[in-house]
Amino acid sequence: MFGFNQDNNQNYDYKRLRRDLENEYGAQGAGFSGGFGFMQMMEASNASNEELLKMAKREGLDLSKYRK
Repeated sequence: MFGFNQDNNQNYDYKRLRRDLENEYGAQGAGFSGGFGFMQMMEASNASNEELLKMAKREGLDLSKYRK
């Protein structure tokens, strides 16, 4: 899973990562993807920490800026 182990997964600010993903998907929904962006925003709202990391990786976010 992207080279992260359980111990390292605790070193991220998941609250901030979740908020940024929700904002990104909301903007995508408003800008061009419509309902799909809204669905992704809802998925980010309910995602586990591991799923948030996967979503961030898929979106190309720099995870180093979310390290504690």
